[in-house]
Amino acid sequence: MVKYVASEKAKQYVSKIYGVMFKVYSTKGQVYFDSPGKNGMILWIDSEEDPGMSAWIRGGALKMLTFPACSLGRLMKVGRGVSKVHKECIKEHHLHLIFIAVSPASQGKGVGGRLMGLFTHEADSKALPCYLETQNPSNLGFYESFGFTVVKEIEISPELRSWSMVRPVAKHKTEPKGQRREV
Repeated sequence: MVKYVASEKAKQYVSKIYGVMFKVYSTKGQVYFDSPGKNGMILWIDSEEDPGMSAWIRGGALKMLTFPACSLGRLMKVGRGVSKVHKECIKEHHLHLIFIAVSPASQGKGVGGRLMGLFTHEADSKALPCYLETQNPSNLGFYESFGFTVVKEIEISPELRSWSMVRPVAKHKTEPKGQRREV
């Protein structure tokens, strides 16, 4: 597992950022949990469903103004850079994977694969390509197993890289991985 956050204060900032992002994107996106125990979750958004500035404000983005100036500046720089790369990598209508998370105790048990299966099935049913970013090189093979390919790699900082990945429109419709089709 790759970890980039060291201090408790930095972890609090990251937690706030992801909390705001979840609130904002879940207003327009699709959120699924693997089970009532919530061992895993996935959130994606249709590229044509931009939540807009008011959703960011309602979601708590103004709380980030309390971050130290250097952290806020770095966050804004990263956000602009990732957004720019996103627009360069895929211009057509698509589904954008915002989050996928599986609790450490549930990793390696197929939870992430089932959640990704839901995402790719949704994209296939709408005949849409998919886009995602990951900052964890260990995730590349997992995403590649679902048909994603790296289309761009950027250096966010000397310690952090980001990979933009695209999955083209499937040539045939798929069943969600791990799901049985009723006959």
